[in-house]
Amino acid sequence: MLALSLGLFAALCWSLHDLVARALAAAIGPYRMAMATMLVGSALLSTVVLWTSDIAHASQSTLMLVGLLGVVYGIAVSSLFVAFSLAPVSIVGPFTAGYPALVVVWGVYNGTLPTLLQVTAIITILLGAIFVGRSGDVNEGLGSVAKGKVIPLIFFCVLASFCFAASVVLGQATTPALGEMTVTFLARFPATLVLLPFAWREQPLEKHISPKAWAGITVMGLLDVSAVSGINYMGYLPFKELGAMGISAYGAVSVLLAMIVLKERVSRWQWFGIALIVAGVAILAV
Repeated sequence: MLALSLGLFAALCWSLHDLVARALAAAIGPYRMAMATMLVGSALLSTVVLWTSDIAHASQSTLMLVGLLGVVYGIAVSSLFVAFSLAPVSIVGPFTAGYPALVVVWGVYNGTLPTLLQVTAIITILLGAIFVGRSGDVNEGLGSVAKGKVIPLIFFCVLASFCFAASVVLGQATTPALGEMTVTFLARFPATLVLLPFAWREQPLEKHISPKAWAGITVMGLLDVSAVSGINYMGYLPFKELGAMGISAYGAVSVLLAMIVLKERVSRWQWFGIALIVAGVAILAV
């Protein structure tokens, strides 16, 4: 299933993206980093979109939906980055990995009825994400979060999940009219406007963004627009809501990459959760 493959591609992109975000968020400031990532992503897409797209003939209703998409996505990304400034990847990644299930619920509401086997696969993936998120080493679990930060962490993770789900639905709805890259490009600008006042008031550890940090932000921008364009392209495909479940693999991939790169620990039950996610994705692929 092409839609599922695109979801898995987005999961890989965002897992790599998360590693860089975790390394930079506290020093740069999550809102400044989110805004910079949006601007870099729009710059990377600008040549292709302005050369090939016919934005001038887009309907007003479509442009309004793209504007809403940008606002929602800006809130989602900034909330995720705030969460990364509060907790390790091994907590934030799995905590937010279940949001594609909300996309499936929206699809069911609009008449896309999954089979019993597909429902089983979705439940298996969500259970795997829960195991990965709840079964970390004691030093990598919620106990590693600073005192008084657990409630803000949960709030920002939940907010990010709902807004990411909404952005998937809006992106897939507007892509047939404008194209996946154009939708991704245009949504960057309202997202940046949403982030601007928060970034302006932010007091990061580092006043200026270093060249090394800009290099990391550029990589994040490339990974982000690649993932979002792939998700938006699902708007052309059947079973796009079910394909979005592939994104849920990003929590497990984030944990594995954090283990390899950041030396974060992976427990026995997290391995079990990762196996459940792999099994669920395999069932959906069949």
